[in-house]
Amino acid sequence: MQSHFSTPITRLGRIRYAIAAAFIALSIGVGASTAGSVNAMAAEADGSFDLSRYHGKVVYVDFWASWCAPCRLSFAYLNQLRATYGSKDLVIVTVNLDRDPKAAANFLRAVGASLPVVYDPAGAIATRFKVSTMPTSVLIGRDGRQRFVHHGFFDNKTGEYSQHVSALVGEQG
Repeated sequence: MQSHFSTPITRLGRIRYAIAAAFIALSIGVGASTAGSVNAMAAEADGSFDLSRYHGKVVYVDFWASWCAPCRLSFAYLNQLRATYGSKDLVIVTVNLDRDPKAAANFLRAVGASLPVVYDPAGAIATRFKVSTMPTSVLIGRDGRQRFVHHGFFDNKTGEYSQHVSALVGEQG
């Protein structure tokens, strides 16, 4: 079985995808904050994903795809986290692995998401974070170190997920 993450994509294809993804994100308001800025972006070809601008904050990176049924449930939880913590101590960034930006846009519209989205159709970021299950969430502490990884999303584990977030938010940087 061929991995979703190993499909090559041309430089022109990445550029086209990034433009299409940004256009769709702008047109449906994905990633819009209360200040009106759009937080949709494309991954770099080499998988670079700069989290340094969030130094001193807890970062929750969630990998998802439109075809992933548990991802729909996880977005409700992510929206709840955002409402609980705001953006002062916790930054939530979602990473979409769809090759089709329309599928991603339809998914985001259906789940009512307004979280920042990084588009990674080639799977470079997912490979860097060793994602093997959808969804996968990676929690990064204020010190920039990866602290917890959640493989899949299970409603009966949201207490555990919330404990991880709370513990990291409670640590002094």
